[in-house]
Amino acid sequence: MPSVMANGIEIAYADEGEGDVLLFLHGLGISQADWLPQIKYFKDYYRVIAPDFRGHGGSEKPDSDYSISIHAADIIALMDVLGLDSVHIVGLSMGGMVAFQLAVDVPERLRTMTIVNSGPALPNDTFATKKMLWSRLLLIHLFGMKRFAQKVAENMFVSDDQDEAISALANQIASNPKKVYLKNLKSLWGWGVLEHLAGIEIPTLMLAGDCDYSPVAVKQGIVDAMQCAELVVVENSGHGTPIEKPDETNRAIKVFLNAW
Repeated sequence: MPSVMANGIEIAYADEGEGDVLLFLHGLGISQADWLPQIKYFKDYYRVIAPDFRGHGGSEKPDSDYSISIHAADIIALMDVLGLDSVHIVGLSMGGMVAFQLAVDVPERLRTMTIVNSGPALPNDTFATKKMLWSRLLLIHLFGMKRFAQKVAENMFVSDDQDEAISALANQIASNPKKVYLKNLKSLWGWGVLEHLAGIEIPTLMLAGDCDYSPVAVKQGIVDAMQCAELVVVENSGHGTPIEKPDETNRAIKVFLNAW
């Protein structure tokens, strides 16, 4: 896997295919490896680039600050180093948050966005959201990364045939340095670009698992607030839709991209 220095750190990335660039951004605690079904499919149509965020996978894991804005700055720097003027971007969970941040910071660099099981904000001002963060922090501190990772991986899917995927995800999450993972986790709560949502003009696909953590109705509300967005729901899938339902995911993204 190639790597480059960008924004002061070493960033590893997959790079396959030729043509217009399709950039995949992974979720918290996992890596570009989880986009393998998408990389295999789309490399025949696009130049597919899938980086590991700082603190993840093969990228450098500095003992420093982590935030959505920092991850977005890393992606901008990576694009600059690779000479990418503009890209189609696909982001899962935390990767979707980074995509929204990029849409605010450098809208001219994004041709389209596909947001998978994510949104433009993760508030920290309600009991429900605080409980979600507290429960994750408690699990990590009481049981350690290995048992926490197993629980998170199990909750990513709703279908019954995901044992191999659960094992792979659990191993990835457990391999994260605890201190770095906690910094990333804590940085998500309170982040948001809701005040910019109505001004985002980038064509956007909201791709939602029908059993994701947040209801489909929430994603529909996001779509309704945007200028050029549409919603596609993937049935019988949880938070890990691209892994659980790769064919449906690939088809929805391809149909959307073909329209732009």
